[in-house]
Amino acid sequence: MLLIRPTSLTPAMVTASNAGAADPAYNPAISYTLGARVYLPSDGRTYECVQAPALGQDPAASPLYWMLAAPSNRWAMWDAEISTATAVEGSLSATVTVPGRFNAVGVFGLVGDAITLVQKSAAGATLWSETRSLKSNPGGWYAYFHEPRVQVRDAVFTGLVPSSGSRLEVHINGGSTACASVVVGTSMSIGETQYGFTSGIASYSRKETNTTTGAQTLRKGRRSKRMSGTLSQPRGQFNAVFAALESLDATPCVWVGAPSSGDYEPLTILGFYRDFQIEVSYPNHNICSLEIEGLT
Repeated sequence: MLLIRPTSLTPAMVTASNAGAADPAYNPAISYTLGARVYLPSDGRTYECVQAPALGQDPAASPLYWMLAAPSNRWAMWDAEISTATAVEGSLSATVTVPGRFNAVGVFGLVGDAITLVQKSAAGATLWSETRSLKSNPGGWYAYFHEPRVQVRDAVFTGLVPSSGSRLEVHINGGSTACASVVVGTSMSIGETQYGFTSGIASYSRKETNTTTGAQTLRKGRRSKRMSGTLSQPRGQFNAVFAALESLDATPCVWVGAPSSGDYEPLTILGFYRDFQIEVSYPNHNICSLEIEGLT
């Protein structure tokens, strides 16, 4: 299993994007009326006025005047919140400059035909690039002729050059495109996924019954992916893996259950661990039990 530990990003690191903010930038010289929405470039978020007149009231520091509405369209794909997305008509292009080093990228909530990632050095030289289709391959001849190709929602890229201060360009092609989350970070192998690993979805939809008529209505709710199972780890990894997982408590990470195979895409999750235990079972390797809950 591959673990991608995220690098913290800020709005200032997003150096280019064709997804503009949907609302005008905040201007301290304007007296805003109730319900007005503004974009604050310093934190990449959109705020709504809840008390007028709001003159000279910084949205980030004035909760009596402003309420957080949402991340801006430009920032949504970088804010580590997968329930919001950057969406545009046509192709989407965005660039982030990362001060430190990274060698892996996870992209989630994709809508489009194809995605291209390009890594460039601080001087502008291309260090790495890869293009992938965002339409699934048919599972057989029947699916090829009779079933539509399914949108690939998630993709993980590894093998990037760990060059400090490099730029990552994300290009998504299509008629209408979107991206919910881009996780930039460093990868670490935490063990070999064992057979018996499970993957599934927990639905938070609920059924409501009208006590008068008996009519039943299904209210669609959110859902989350889950997976659990065991990993086999060399004895020498015990300290490093335990320390890494301990440091990532309540931290959304990318977990790739089968990094060398494209046949197990549901074993790739953006989420956090609910529980882990490492059992010193054998002289040369240990068994790690892991339970992961996704944010999608």
